[in-house]
Amino acid sequence: MRRSRSFAIWTSLPRSQLADIVWREFLDALRDRRTMAATILLPLVLVPLSLNIPMFLMSPTRNPPTLGLLQLDPDAGDFTAMLMEINELQVTGISAGQNITKLVADNVFDLVLMIPANFSQLILSGGKGSLIVTFDSTNTRSTTGVSIVEFVRSRYADVIVEERLKDLNVNSSIIEPVDLKVTSVREVTSTQAFAGMMVPYFIGIVAVLAGASFTTDTTAGEKERKTLEAFLTMPVTRVRIVFGKFLGVLALSIISVIFDLLGVVIGVSFYSSLFAEVTMAPGAAQLSITPSNMLVIAIFALIVSMTGDAILMAVCIFAKSFKEAQQYSSLLTTAFTMPMIAIMFLPPSILGNLIAVPIYGPIIIMRDAIYNVTAPDRLIFGLATSLAYLVILLYFAVRLFSSERILFRI
Repeated sequence: MRRSRSFAIWTSLPRSQLADIVWREFLDALRDRRTMAATILLPLVLVPLSLNIPMFLMSPTRNPPTLGLLQLDPDAGDFTAMLMEINELQVTGISAGQNITKLVADNVFDLVLMIPANFSQLILSGGKGSLIVTFDSTNTRSTTGVSIVEFVRSRYADVIVEERLKDLNVNSSIIEPVDLKVTSVREVTSTQAFAGMMVPYFIGIVAVLAGASFTTDTTAGEKERKTLEAFLTMPVTRVRIVFGKFLGVLALSIISVIFDLLGVVIGVSFYSSLFAEVTMAPGAAQLSITPSNMLVIAIFALIVSMTGDAILMAVCIFAKSFKEAQQYSSLLTTAFTMPMIAIMFLPPSILGNLIAVPIYGPIIIMRDAIYNVTAPDRLIFGLATSLAYLVILLYFAVRLFSSERILFRI
């Protein structure tokens, strides 16, 4: 009955007052540097940097590992030439008297490759030659360099095996009699798999954090500054005040989501090229999301932001001071973001059961959209439950705001 009465009041009120409140809240948000930084700079800068700084540091094209080459076998020139052809390594020759371990430990070189004196002799006699690599497992460039050396070694070994089999007049299939053909039920590139894990996580974090500062200020902040009391003396219902404040935060959330998605597009586009450089497999870096799924991502990113704002608004209305509201907000944002990490690793069988959970359900749907596997039934169910949660949260915020005991508790 009370819900119906509140809805009747809401629908009967003139729209001009609501627009004035929304505009007032929006202007206040624009004046708050912290809020605008969280709304625009956080998604536009943090997301691309978070995605690409690790890949940039690992990219052997932009940040090539330094390789010290100790060549004790003068007859191993064919392998050395193949190694020199790799542009992703900075190869420098070193002498036999130098301490290899110290060179790597002191970061003079990211790794050192030693070609033993009997390397070519063992291969020519039909045996196996060994290459000795000294590296630092805590150095990402060092481990990347090992991968590149392994790539060259594999190519060189394939050439030797092919020559040996040819001399023996033996088909190459004799050394690999069993083949493994792998078929995936979904065509997902490595970049797309990474984006499906990380992008919803970043969108969720930014969507929740973007409006947190302003939501705290426009509720508990106004309460502490005594400006809320002057607001309540005006001929405006509290239902309208709550909805006006929420719509002001919503306008901010829309801006945040726009820049959030823009940051994701920028970040993933750079990530794709860096990923191709790191893996040296251009096909694995392809990322294709249909326009309809991009729309799904945008809608549910906004729902995540709206839900987080509604929860924070209710909690901050309950808080008796700005400091207390900040403490609640910090706890809530931590509580929101920590389970988002688990979503990246949970199997689909479990994720399907979390569609009805607020905030996390929309994040799972965004994940499906990145993989282009969005199911209409899950989409409709997730949208319906998310909107239902939003209505309940706003109703709860109105009830709190309508209680003098809670609004002005001491």
